[in-house]
Amino acid sequence: MAANTISGDYGFVTQIPVILKEGKITVNTSAYGPWGKTTVCTLESEIKQFDVVSLSADTANTADATGNNVVVTLPANGSGLAIGRIIDEPKWVRQPSTSQETWATMLAGSYYRIATVQLYVPMSIFKATLVCADAAAITPGTTGKLNIGASASLAANGLSVVDVASGGSADMIPLTYAAKSDSETVSVLIGFKGFGTVTT
Repeated sequence: MAANTISGDYGFVTQIPVILKEGKITVNTSAYGPWGKTTVCTLESEIKQFDVVSLSADTANTADATGNNVVVTLPANGSGLAIGRIIDEPKWVRQPSTSQETWATMLAGSYYRIATVQLYVPMSIFKATLVCADAAAITPGTTGKLNIGASASLAANGLSVVDVASGGSADMIPLTYAAKSDSETVSVLIGFKGFGTVTT
């Protein structure tokens, strides 16, 4: 993934870099190319240029694990939020030397490909501090579980949010995962398609 010097704050965007979650990676060490024997990987759910992609709701997709980057996957019936289409050729960050099937391990080892998504609905994307209120887990693509915390934002001199059981802003789209907690303060990536609801 290219170095992100703005730490998850993208502002208003129509295209963003993303991590591709493509299922199990199978490594074949007995393949042959134009220059002889080589190692190649096959992907269980390969994502190609111009494919439509959805947000991945995997619980491993925390802001820390993804480096404040969005993870996308191929759409599935009834799950995920289709956010756009891939507009360039996916590229490896790090190709594994052994087969991989656990997504958290793939994230930790950078065993994945990256690409650029053209968003269907342009949005403003910012990193926020989540002050956990033990009300809800924050799942990518699920709205209504976040509000902006006024006092915490003022104290931090930046964007701070709180999890709520219901009635959260429908215009704030979580783009990374955070587990339900009564004590943690963690980073989350949020897409704004409108105004955020503020609570004290």
